[in-house]
Amino acid sequence: MDSSSVALICFAAVTVSVLAVYLFFRDLSGAGQLKSGQFSKRPRLRRIRNVFDQEPSSSILGRIDQSFDRLVLENGSDFTPFSAFLLLLVCGLAIGGSIFVYSNQPIAGIAGMIGGMFAVLIILHFRRKRRMQMIQEELPEMIDLLARSTHAGASLEQAIAIVGEETKGPLSYEFRRCARQLDMNMSVPAVMKSLSNRIQLVDLKILTSTLMLYRKTGGNLPANLERMADVIRDRINYRRQMKASTGAGRASALLMTVVAPVAFVVLLVVFPDHVSNLYTDPVGNILLLTAIVLEVIGILWVSTLLRTEY
Repeated sequence: MDSSSVALICFAAVTVSVLAVYLFFRDLSGAGQLKSGQFSKRPRLRRIRNVFDQEPSSSILGRIDQSFDRLVLENGSDFTPFSAFLLLLVCGLAIGGSIFVYSNQPIAGIAGMIGGMFAVLIILHFRRKRRMQMIQEELPEMIDLLARSTHAGASLEQAIAIVGEETKGPLSYEFRRCARQLDMNMSVPAVMKSLSNRIQLVDLKILTSTLMLYRKTGGNLPANLERMADVIRDRINYRRQMKASTGAGRASALLMTVVAPVAFVVLLVVFPDHVSNLYTDPVGNILLLTAIVLEVIGILWVSTLLRTEY
């Protein structure tokens, strides 16, 4: 590739990166200004419809778009789907452009760009997973406090407000948001349905269904909540035991998953002549594509084997 083509590609990449960085910080600054107002300590109620208000899409592209929006919004950060997409673009262009400038190989630059974008997706996935785990750990104590509040004579709306104000963590933020929605004269079933849509956890769905049923038919809510808290604690203990039992297998799977891509990137950057046939020869292209497909299949297979639904 001649120098003029390289210069043109670098100019386009830098231009897009600068524009993406500008839009990214502009989006974040807008969210920060909304949080710095009079109600900064209270959860902000979104008036713009997002993926939580939409029905599941029937098309493949729509499902991918909704999955990405959920991945971003369920992190609990200030990121919007648009700013997260800009972050993907910036990281991909930065890593891919650096590899391309260093190796002068377009395929290596494309691979680096894809790797940088996947790295951001992995980080977002682990942030969401950590937040969901924190919510799962907080849920039994929240239910106990809800049971004690209703047992002491507080109404369901008052108990939800007490739980939101007296506790800390991601779930307390969600309960404060529910309390604000109830203050705006929204019905308990509508608030609970909104909560279950925002947090896709089986235990929380059971809790919201119980509160919705109690609002319609009545019953001994404190006793039901206490039994539910005990059941959720048992489920958490089971997951911890399963995680400890499968620790060696998960570590081995992670090692096998990481070794091959890292070794290929190292050889591509340090010894490009050793792997040049993989992207210059037709047979090498077929072998490289086959290796990528088998790697993805292996990752999905091992993830399925190690996943436990209980």
